[in-house]
This record gives sequence, C-alpha cells and structure tokens, in this order.
Amino acid sequence: MSDSEEYEYEYDEDASDGAGGSEDDQDMEDNFEYTDEEEEADDAEVALENAYYNAKGLRDSSDSTPSEILEAFQEVVELETKQQAEEQDNDDDDGDKSTMKIWSYKARKQLVKYYLRIGNSQEMMKQYSLLLDIIASGAVSPNAIEKGINGMLERVSSLYQGSDSNSRSTTVTDKVALDPKVVARNVYDATLQIFHPKIGTSPNERLWFKTNLKYGQLLYEMNETTKLQLVLRDLKHYQQQESNDAGEGSSSSTTTSSTNLMEIYALQIQLYSKQKDNKKLRDVFQKAMSVRGGIPHPRTLALIQELGGKMHMASREYSEATSTFFQAFKSYDEAGDP
Repeated sequence: MSDSEEYEYEYDEDASDGAGGSEDDQDMEDNFEYTDEEEEADDAEVALENAYYNAKGLRDSSDSTPSEILEAFQEVVELETKQQAEEQDNDDDDGDKSTMKIWSYKARKQLVKYYLRIGNSQEMMKQYSLLLDIIASGAVSPNAIEKGINGMLERVSSLYQGSDSNSRSTTVTDKVALDPKVVARNVYDATLQIFHPKIGTSPNERLWFKTNLKYGQLLYEMNETTKLQLVLRDLKHYQQQESNDAGEGSSSSTTTSSTNLMEIYALQIQLYSKQKDNKKLRDVFQKAMSVRGGIPHPRTLALIQELGGKMHMASREYSEATSTFFQAFKSYDEAGDP
C-alpha cells in the first residue's frame, strides 16, 4: 500500500477473543471495512482549491472579461454549497449545518474586491453582506476574519482618500454610481453591526473597537463631525466599561484599557483642534498626558503631542510648546516617520 492511500476501518473488539488459526484470520478480515470517504473528501477539497485559484488566474489575466471573472468566483461558492449539502444529506448527526465554508469566504472576499475595483457599489455591498453572513456562521478563524476585515476597511478608506485609482474604474455594464463616502459609510456600518459586543451576530470586542477607531479617523477626514461625535460616544462608553473591568482584573487588562483610552483621546484632540475649541482640547490633552500604564503606538503619542504643542503656541505658552514639540519629534522618530 502506497503512502498516499489512507483507509478508515472499523473492527469488532470481540474478534480478538477467538482461538486463532486460519479461521481467526478470516474473522479478522471480515471485521475490517475499507472506505474511500476520506479520499473523496480530499478530492472535493482539491476541486474547490483548483476552482478558486483558476478564478484568481482569470482575474489576473488581461484576456479575461469581468463577467468571466465574476462567474468563476461565483462557481466556487456554488460548488462548495453543493458539496456541503451532499455531506449533510449523508450525515445523520446533528452537527454543523452551515453550507458556507472557507472557500466560499475566500471567493466572496474576491468578489467584493473586484466589484469595488470596477466601480459597482451596489453589487459590492451585496457580496460584502454575504461575506459577513459567512463570518457569522462561525466558519472562519478569528485571525482570518481580522486580516480580511482590516484589508477591506483599508480599501474603502483608500477609495475615499483617492490613493486607489483603480477603484474608480467603471468597466461594468451596470451603470451604478460609486460614491466613495457612501461606500465607506455602508461598509463600516455593516461591519460595526455584526461585531458589536452586545447585539452583533458575531460579537468581537477587539475588532469592533479597532473598526470604530478607523471609522472615526475616516469621518474626521470626511469632516463629518456629527457622526464622529457619535462614534466617540460609543468608544468612550465601551472604554469606561473596559476600565471598570480592568480595575478588578490583571495588569494586562489595565494596560489594554489605558492604551485604548489614548487612542480615543487622539481622535478627540484632532476633532477639537479642527474646531479650534481650545478649552476642550486642553482638557483632553491634559487627560492624555496623565494616562499611566498604557503602551500607545508612538505615532498616536506623537499626534497628541504635536497638536498639544500647537495648542500651547496658540495660547502663547512658548516654553510649554517647545517642550511638547520636542517630545512629539522624539515620538515621530521612534515611529519611523521622517
């Protein structure tokens, strides 16, 4: 038997109680059952993998049309759905009945990115909603979820910021206008809803908090201060609960809470600086500088110190401004910024 062949067998434990000899050997042989179920499962997995990478090959080919690429990725979803349905028909156990698995997740993610690339926001949001449904089914690992979601958020953010020129292409026959602001808001709102710690279908406090921070930064750049203030309200409410929990928890919990608080303060300081509200800016800056135990990113600390220095300059507090700017330069240097 070659190394590549694997057999699943079942045997009757009572068979070993026989008297031995050729009759015993025959009994043992009768009690073994060889199946090809594992090999069939491997073949199904290989078929899905091949279908997915064939679709990616079409995507990367200059000779492929958008419809060919979209159909290829959709076929991956349909193939896995069909395979899962067949497995459930043959399975008497009350196990996981989800027909949405990892290859469907990968294919949906590619569909979202491709629709975004060709400028069809309506279909992009439809596929993104289906992608979130797969995540809610529990079929995807937490690491894969965080990596995939962060990548998607960066794409919609860069779409608004204008750094991804390919995203503005309109090669699709469907004439669907792509408004970067609307796309960004829709994607962020849908993401925050599913990962909400209390009411989300796939609660994830860490990812919800990070997504809210990114959303707040994007809203700041969009100059949507009213919605930004709502995001800040949610973040502060969450952080207050986290701080209360950390008071009775470990030192690592306290560190995380303090770090998150610094991220919130950085966002608040940017808002008050833009609004030229020096009273609120000074209050938040002083709170930020009194935080202990956190490990904020050097760029976050540098931003707080830079805007604090500008605040001191506006108030003609030149000595304090010099000291604060110096600390900002050190933090930017530590962050690797020129």
